[in-house]
Amino acid sequence: MDLATTDQQPQPGRTAAAAVAAHLQADIARLAATATVGILEQIDSFRGRDLPRADVDAHVRFFLEAGIRALGAGRTAATEAELEAARAYGARRAADGVPAEDVLLSFYVAFRAVWEESSDVLAQRNDLGELLPAMERTMLWVQYITSEVGAGHRDALAGASMARLAASRRLAEALDDPTVPESELHTALERLGFDPEGGFHLWVSRRTADASRLRAIQSRLEDGPGRFVVLDTPGEVVVVGQDWQPAAHAEEALLEDGGGPVGVGLVRSGPAGARRSIGDARRALRAGGGRPGAHRYADIWPFALIADVGAGHVPLLDDALDTARSHPHLGEAVREFADHGFSVAAAARVLSVHANTLRYRLDRWQELTGLDCRTYTGLITSRAAVELA
Repeated sequence: MDLATTDQQPQPGRTAAAAVAAHLQADIARLAATATVGILEQIDSFRGRDLPRADVDAHVRFFLEAGIRALGAGRTAATEAELEAARAYGARRAADGVPAEDVLLSFYVAFRAVWEESSDVLAQRNDLGELLPAMERTMLWVQYITSEVGAGHRDALAGASMARLAASRRLAEALDDPTVPESELHTALERLGFDPEGGFHLWVSRRTADASRLRAIQSRLEDGPGRFVVLDTPGEVVVVGQDWQPAAHAEEALLEDGGGPVGVGLVRSGPAGARRSIGDARRALRAGGGRPGAHRYADIWPFALIADVGAGHVPLLDDALDTARSHPHLGEAVREFADHGFSVAAAARVLSVHANTLRYRLDRWQELTGLDCRTYTGLITSRAAVELA
């Protein structure tokens, strides 16, 4: 924004308002600094966004000077140049992530400092009767300005939202279509604020979600640190995140309110890595067999690979698959025994059975399948069958 002023300075002494305007203009540097401090102290979003102090101060000074000129000239309406500057300022603060209501509030905080100073000047002139009319005229001018600030803010958010939606759709398409050049995937990631050369972590939920649900997931993710984007794809909700983010944050957002199950891919680098990570997540979902909760490829990759190839290509699993399907309690015994460090006592506690009961079930599994879960090969094969059953 061009911060240069164009109006002529009011002639001091012609009216009480002109005299106040001349006094305020002479002290504009101090007034602007005071107003800036007030804004940063009182409005969290200005302080929390780490906006450059010089930037805030420059815009505060610009609008204070414009308002003071309007006061001296007796104007209640803003000029076209002032309105254009206001629209640009609203758009700028929208890009900074400052809520519209806070941007508008900043004007009233700033002009409060002006009116505190004005009352002192008018008291010295014995013209306090002019204070209220002058305030009314200036507040009308401020209303013109803040209306345009709000319009600029809304337009910027609408434009950014449409651009983000288009980039999100393109990213979803590029992740699923291997014929899309990697350069286009790179561009889609970059437009959504990711470092395309960084690591990517993807989560997939088969549960579909309407627009409000997607916004709720995105909002929850944005409450935490870092960068996440939620993609709406046919029959799925996909979350894309950078590799330094805690996986639990995305999993919780997708699983809340009974959502799930969720497949979790590995952290992989670059655009090609993002494609591989979504493949990991989908394989983990298939291997999870529709059970609720998070299924992490890092934990169940052997079963995920077998599921991907197809159980029919692994004849060794046939008897185990039949047993897991016809005797699900035996399959649960195998799963908990594997998941609890091959500890009979720990697995029995989870299943709420006596340790001897669990031993019996593992023995019975071996009788029916020929697989001994107390050996590495037997356990891996048994667990794969349980996951695929």
